[in-house]
Amino acid sequence: MNGTPLGTEQNSNQIVVATVEGRPYYKIVSTLKSMNIRFSSLSPEEASRTNAKIIITTKNEAALFRREDLIFDFQLDTFPPLFKAMILKNLSGNFFEDILVVGVDPGNRIGIYVLYLHAELYSTVQSSLKDAVKFIMNILSCIKSNKKILKIGNGDWTKCNHIAQEIRNLNRSVRIEIVNEFGTSRNILPNCRGNRDVGSARSIALRSGRIF
Repeated sequence: MNGTPLGTEQNSNQIVVATVEGRPYYKIVSTLKSMNIRFSSLSPEEASRTNAKIIITTKNEAALFRREDLIFDFQLDTFPPLFKAMILKNLSGNFFEDILVVGVDPGNRIGIYVLYLHAELYSTVQSSLKDAVKFIMNILSCIKSNKKILKIGNGDWTKCNHIAQEIRNLNRSVRIEIVNEFGTSRNILPNCRGNRDVGSARSIALRSGRIF
C-alpha cells in the first residue's frame, strides 16, 4: 500500500493488518490510509510468523499470536491521535527524543498542530475556545511522553491567555510557551482557511517562545 513514512525509515512490512473479519479490516485499513501510513495485509496465521514491529488485529484473533504488544481495532474508536501515537512510538522505539509538542494559533478559527517524536501526529481546526481546550487536554492527557510542551501564538492575546490559563489550571506539568506569531502565515495560500490556520499552528509549534 502507498503512504508517507512516519518520521522513521518505514516500510510496509513493519505494520501488518492481520484479520479475516470484514468490518474491522475495513475500519483499520481506512484509518491507516487516512493517516498516510503504509502497511501490509496478512492473515493472522501468516502474520504470526513474521517479525513485524506492529500487528493490528481483533480481540477475537489475539490468541493466534504469541506476543503481547498487539494493537486492536477497537482502539481506533477512542481517540485517533492516540492510535497514531502508539504506531509512532512502536516504530521509533528509543531512537527519537520522547517529546510531545502542541502548537496553537488562536485566531477566529483555532488551528492546532501536534508533533510527537519529532513527526507530525495530527492537525485540526477548532471553532470555539471550549472545543480547542478540550482537544488540547485530550492530547496532553492521553499521549504518554516524558516532555510535553504547549506553544501558543500571541496574535490574539485574549484567546492566547485564556487557553494558557485553562491548560495551566488543568495540567500543571506541561510546559507552556507564548510564541511571537509574526510571519507564521507567510507563504500560506490566503484562500485556504483551514490550511492557513494549521500552517500557522505548525510554524508556532516549531518556534521557541517565552515561558508562561
